Amino acid sequence: RCDFSKERDLDGNLSFEGYQFGNGGVDFSKAEFGDGGVEFSEADFGKGNVYFFDANFGNGSINFHSSVFKGPSVTFSGAIFGKCRLNFSHVNFGDGTVDFFNTQFADTSVNFFFASFGNSKINFFGSNLGTGSIKFLKSSFADTRIYFTGAKVGNLNFQPETVGAIDVFAEGLSVGNIAEFIFPPSAFAMNSFTLQGASFDGPLTLTGNLSIIPDLRGTKSTHQIELSELEVKLSRISLFHNWFKELLLVAETREDAARLRRLKEIAETNKDHQAALRFSADENRARRWIETSWFGSILDIAFSACSNYGQSILRPFIALLLLAAASSGLYKKLEATAGAEWWTEPGWGHALRLSISNSLPFLPQSRDLRRTAIDALCPSDPSLWVDAIMIGQGALSFIFLFLIGLGLRNRFRL
Repeated sequence: RCDFSKERDLDGNLSFEGYQFGNGGVDFSKAEFGDGGVEFSEADFGKGNVYFFDANFGNGSINFHSSVFKGPSVTFSGAIFGKCRLNFSHVNFGDGTVDFFNTQFADTSVNFFFASFGNSKINFFGSNLGTGSIKFLKSSFADTRIYFTGAKVGNLNFQPETVGAIDVFAEGLSVGNIAEFIFPPSAFAMNSFTLQGASFDGPLTLTGNLSIIPDLRGTKSTHQIELSELEVKLSRISLFHNWFKELLLVAETREDAARLRRLKEIAETNKDHQAALRFSADENRARRWIETSWFGSILDIAFSACSNYGQSILRPFIALLLLAAASSGLYKKLEATAGAEWWTEPGWGHALRLSISNSLPFLPQSRDLRRTAIDALCPSDPSLWVDAIMIGQGALSFIFLFLIGLGLRNRFRL
């Protein structure tokens, strides 16, 4: 074991570049490095624990470039850093824990450029970086848990190259300037991402295609929260395993409705109507069968199927055409006389006119066309079935026309 704990004479430039520490562990606990530079680049720390617990690094730069950690933990808990640059670029941390619990930084820049993390934990819980920054650029993560809970940082840039089934916890995070979470395509495998109760004194950007709902409830920002490039997928499970399973889907996480409501609120504040519509649609799906009554849930299913919550114009338009075609066929079958000719005698022509005029009752010509078609098809009074079909067609046509208008409004809303 390499024991440098409680060393007081490490001031000045200190180099362990390329050093092989072996597998017995390395201990720099409570060591004082002074203001000189500390070089650990390309060092191999072996399979033991590495301790920098309560170490004091002063104002010199600390460089771990291309180092390798194979042990179960690397801890800087309680360490104190001056105004320095802490470089972990190209470092391989393996499956070990990287712990900065309650670490104090004096405007320090902490860089994890191209760093590699395995099935591990990264902990910045309660750390204070002042106006310093934490940057994960082009880093790779396996099934990693990352904690920024209660941390204070000037700038935070989380832009990994690949991620596995990671969890990002940032409750109560405080960022003084810019915060960016830009996820790669592989982030679809993420397990969770929460910023609940976090505060941002600068712009916040969230970008990526996620299979989870980020939790931004209770967040506070003095600048814009940018969500225009954020795509989320609501995870739902079925209550049954028979043919009802596609109808009786419920949100896998009950809090997703509230999370989506917060995302919708942010999008509306940004005047991003399309994003607000997406989040609102998923919010309704998340509330279905949980917060919404059974009758309301049935109506919600119909609203989703017919117009995708007002986002589709094509769906209600096709439904209106199919309804008109089906209604004209029923009118012809029920009332047209046998052997009627195609257009001149009661037949398909009059049935189609009756159906179209009944679908578009607001047109000035609709009333006359409907009366002429009824007189031709039904020399006597229309049967009860024809009256019922006309009423049903008129009601459904009104609904589909309303949904077409709603879709046009949402599409061209200024």
